[in-house]
Amino acid sequence: MYAVFEDEVPYIEEFANRTGHEIVQETDYLSEKNVDLAAGFDAVVTQQTVNIPDMVYSRLAELGIRQISIRQVGYDILNIDAIHKAGLRASNVAAYSPRAIAEYTLTQLLNLIRNNKRYYQATESGNWLWSAAPQGKEIHDLTVAVIGAGRIGSALAEMLHVLGAKVLAVDPVYHAQNEAFLDYTNLDDALKRADVITFHTPLNKQTNGMADKDFFQKVKKNAYILNFARGGIIQTSALLENLRSGKLAGAALDVLPNGTEFMGKIQNPDKLPADVQELMSRDNVLLSPHVAFYTNLAVKNMVEIALNDAIALSQGKHIENEILY
Repeated sequence: MYAVFEDEVPYIEEFANRTGHEIVQETDYLSEKNVDLAAGFDAVVTQQTVNIPDMVYSRLAELGIRQISIRQVGYDILNIDAIHKAGLRASNVAAYSPRAIAEYTLTQLLNLIRNNKRYYQATESGNWLWSAAPQGKEIHDLTVAVIGAGRIGSALAEMLHVLGAKVLAVDPVYHAQNEAFLDYTNLDDALKRADVITFHTPLNKQTNGMADKDFFQKVKKNAYILNFARGGIIQTSALLENLRSGKLAGAALDVLPNGTEFMGKIQNPDKLPADVQELMSRDNVLLSPHVAFYTNLAVKNMVEIALNDAIALSQGKHIENEILY
C-alpha cells in the first residue's frame, strides 16, 4: 500500500486485523524507484496526484501483480491503455463519500456569497464595520450550474435544492431521478443563466482546460466559479483575467493546475507560482489544499473500498469500481 498517510493507518490496521490480510505500508508514491517493493505481494494500492510512469505497469506484471487500485475518485494519474496493455486491471473509489466534497463545496460557496474572507481580514485588523465588505447574497436567490452531475454533483444539487436555489445540471449522462432537484440543460444555457458555476467532473480530453477564455466570455457577469474536482479543468490565466476585470464576483478553488508543485507541503508563500500568489492576494478568492474529501468517514471508506477491490481484482473477480476505458 503506497502513499499512506498517518490518518489512514488506524483504518488500515483495523482492516488487516479484521480480515487477516497482510498489508505493508509505504509512505512514498508508487514510482519506478519503488515498484519492486511489490515483489512477493498479491495486490497494490496507492493514492497520489503524481502520474504513474508506464514502465511501472509492465514491471508490476513481471512481479506477478494482476491489478492496480487507487483510493481516490480521479484516475487521470493512470494511463489506462498502458495498464491494459500490460495485462493489468485497474480500479478507483468512485464513491467513498460524495457528501464530503459536496458539503465542503457548499461551505465555500456560502463563505463566498457572504464575503467572509473580507470580514475575517477586516476584523483581524480591527475593522468591525459592516462596510468592510459589500452586502452578501442569499443562496435561495441564486441559480447554480453544476457541471458534472454524477455522485458528487448530484449530492450537491440536492443540498442546494433543499436550500431553495435553482439548480441547473450539465452532464452527458441523464439520470431521471435527479429531475426532482435539478434541471438538465446544455453548457451555453447554463453559463448564460447561472450565478454560480461549480465543477464536479473528471479530468479528461473533454474537460481539460474547458474553462478557457471562450468559456468565460459566455459566463454571466458577477458569477462565482468553484472548482473542487481537478485543477486542469480551469485555465488559471483566463480565470485571473476575469477576476481582474470584475466580471466574476469571486472564486473558490480546492485544486489548481500546478497544485502538485506545492500542495501537501510546507511552502513559503513568496516561493509559490506567480498566478497562485495573485489568487491568494484577492479578497474574493478562497483557496484550500485539496481537502474537500477530507473527513473521517471519507478516509475510512477510501481505505476499505480500495483494499477490498484490490483483493477482489487480484483474485480475478468482477467489481463495480473497475476502470474499463
